Amino acid sequence: MKTNHIKIAVGLWLAGTAFVSCSDDFLNREPLTTLTPENYFVSEENALVAVNGIYNGVRAMNSAREYTIDYDCMTDNMYNYSRYQHTQEIGQGSHSASSYYPQAKWTKDYQGIARANLVLAYLDNCYTDATKDSPLKERLRGEAYFLRAFFYSDLIDFFGDVPLITEPKDVSYKGPRVSRDIVLDTILNDFDSAIERLPVAYDEENIGRATKGAAMAAKGKVLLYNHRYAEAADVLKKVIDLKDESGAKRYDLYPHYRELFLPQYENNCEVVFDIQYIKGRFSDGLSHQLYTFVVEWNSYCPLAQLAEAYYTTNGLAPEKDPTWDPAQPFLNRDPRLEYSIMVPRSLTGRPASNGSPAVFIPSSGNHTSLKIRKWNDYEEREKNNSEQNIPLIRYADVLLMYAEAAVMSGTYDEVEVRAAIDAVRQRPDVMMPKVEEVEGTGLSPDKLIEIIRHERRVEFPFEGTRISDIRRWRIGEEVMTDAIGYDPTKGKLNPPVYEKVVVDKRVFNPNRDYLWPIPQKEIDANPAIGPANQNPGYTAN
Repeated sequence: MKTNHIKIAVGLWLAGTAFVSCSDDFLNREPLTTLTPENYFVSEENALVAVNGIYNGVRAMNSAREYTIDYDCMTDNMYNYSRYQHTQEIGQGSHSASSYYPQAKWTKDYQGIARANLVLAYLDNCYTDATKDSPLKERLRGEAYFLRAFFYSDLIDFFGDVPLITEPKDVSYKGPRVSRDIVLDTILNDFDSAIERLPVAYDEENIGRATKGAAMAAKGKVLLYNHRYAEAADVLKKVIDLKDESGAKRYDLYPHYRELFLPQYENNCEVVFDIQYIKGRFSDGLSHQLYTFVVEWNSYCPLAQLAEAYYTTNGLAPEKDPTWDPAQPFLNRDPRLEYSIMVPRSLTGRPASNGSPAVFIPSSGNHTSLKIRKWNDYEEREKNNSEQNIPLIRYADVLLMYAEAAVMSGTYDEVEVRAAIDAVRQRPDVMMPKVEEVEGTGLSPDKLIEIIRHERRVEFPFEGTRISDIRRWRIGEEVMTDAIGYDPTKGKLNPPVYEKVVVDKRVFNPNRDYLWPIPQKEIDANPAIGPANQNPGYTAN
């Protein structure tokens, strides 16, 4: 049920509203009809709309592509041959300070931060002495803290040191870059403030808002991504153990992997935090185009590197499994391969014109002979109107992040770590062998980390996690090599022939590409960030 979208949509007007300067002198010269924080934040209803406006900033800037397929096209998971989607140059290492994605991400995140700062600064103005103890007041404050921390977590992940702004500022304000560690301290404090104020769960009308568990999981994630492993393990374990008001376990793995990415099964027990969408509201930014790009377009092409990463059903890499047949390479593989990727001659899920089950036959536009299955029911035919929610944190992520943080901390229980990995592997419709059945016990920390990294690769394709995993594991120069596909002319054959071809030349500069450049527009407009303060390896345009 998505009744919360009605309220969030009301807040969309705020997304395009710029409050005037907070300077008293400037305000005194404005007409009385001008919208200012002082004359807007006067009621709890307006406060709610303002918070809804912050959530609008979480929605992907590219119609749900940002957190899903576009990020993956910048990695060894996918390739997109269309320059129009702005991913190719980052994958090729040809991006610059003027590239679309760095500019768009920087702008979007700071817009969200500005909205959160307004709410945090003026929320009390919405209440009188008689209403100051409203339960909604502190919940809204908690949501604003959560969202500000969310945006700053994104910024330090992609850019490193960034300006730290925690109060409403004049639109002309430009601040210097601040150490990533200092920004991280603010993020952690904000998440703690959110955890203190947010509920464990909501009624149906408010599903999609930040919860206590979402704030805890996001805190654990940013700690892990910044190599504070013991702290990350501690807070992520609290998410695993979290109970609702009835005493029941708050989160669990949903039994059917494929259904996680179909709208009729969303808001399930595995979702920790997601972006909510609703059908028929594309003009409002409440529907998205993921169906169009995944189903109708051929330019989004999974790579052979990803398809071949899935183990056989015996839990072995194909080349180590004596039962594996190179002529039929995708038989008897981890079921998540079939749930995520269509290979030549696999069923599409959409009936053919004669009513028989349709099979996927690569066209010349399928440069890799592979196509995305995840995110859409192929029986759907309505373009540009997708309603599938986009999970940003799933419980599977919590389990694998916990396992990784525990091992990296140096103090862990191997049985507990293996149990977290096994839980993800043994989702009822996946049922891959347990770690101990394949690798035994008494595993080294390096071996456990190898297993966890593999599990993340095959659990989260097309969910936008790979780009940050590559960054924090410092494996860019290892994996960002030539993008490999299968010749589509050979993939058309029956049976298909899997002849590998290079579809894109990739270049990864380890002295530059672990961070994105500070946008050129910011450098030009901000005297506190000049060319000398650009991230290493990027030159002025």
